[in-house]
Amino acid sequence: MAFVDLDDFLARARLRLDPVEGEERLSEGGDIEFLDADGIANIRRAAVLVPIIPRESGPTTLLTHRPMTMKAHPGQVAFPGGKVDPVDADEIEAALRESEEEVGVNPDEVKLIARGAPYITGTGFRIVPVLGVLPEGFVARPDPIEVDSVFETPLSFLMKAANHQRQKTSWKGQMRHYYEMPYEGHRIWGVTAGIIRALYERLYEPGEEVV
Repeated sequence: MAFVDLDDFLARARLRLDPVEGEERLSEGGDIEFLDADGIANIRRAAVLVPIIPRESGPTTLLTHRPMTMKAHPGQVAFPGGKVDPVDADEIEAALRESEEEVGVNPDEVKLIARGAPYITGTGFRIVPVLGVLPEGFVARPDPIEVDSVFETPLSFLMKAANHQRQKTSWKGQMRHYYEMPYEGHRIWGVTAGIIRALYERLYEPGEEVV
């Protein structure tokens, strides 16, 4: 199966992902095999917003470039989000708070859809992707301290397997396979591409049809 339109995408997300409220059902994915026992015991909770914008030309997903001055993953493409802080009730609240701080998303204007499978990173974070639809006329206001720049990628591009390039590299003494999705000069890879690929597999790989 492949991306059809936004309505079909959202219907699949509501059916096949975890609901916004309630217990998690989806199995964790990611890079837990790169963590030792101590790393697993100290996994930190985090969340990202997967912001869908229903543009006139077709739905897009908002992504950011992290500043080169950041200690962790400088310059990489990321969804807005971050660690779950003590002030956050849960991962959804963390995703909305961080998105407001990073790119000016108004939490009250986000239509929450579903939660994706938690993604455990090799650096010890357990990231919950939160899918939400932003207003059609959304204009990002990036915080220059946390975000170098923002860009939008068509959802139809991200939800197409042909655009997912499988790569490999040696990391921490092990061979690691990862996905890369180059788009108009932007290198979408690593954890962000892993989250996108997991969403694609859950929503579009053979299984129950959405009616």
